[in-house]
Amino acid sequence: MPGFLGIGKLFITSKKFIKADGGIKRIVWMPKQLKEEIKERFIKRAQEEGVPDLLDKIGDEETAPTLEVLLEYLGKVNHPALSMPPILEA
Repeated sequence: MPGFLGIGKLFITSKKFIKADGGIKRIVWMPKQLKEEIKERFIKRAQEEGVPDLLDKIGDEETAPTLEVLLEYLGKVNHPALSMPPILEA
């Protein structure tokens, strides 16, 4: 699943969203506009998952404009995806 995943915007906040792979805790980047559009629903879902500050830990075009900066950002904010097992093996 690394890379792009095309889905409906509101499905991101569903309990079924990539459930087998860790759900919303796997989201590490999304456009700032999308973060704003789904903010209330996302925060509610994140609270249900035990990570109420998850939206703030997700990079966007301002906080993480490149992959290198994103990796640094994820470490700085202690994003939960960093402690999850990899989806693909190298």
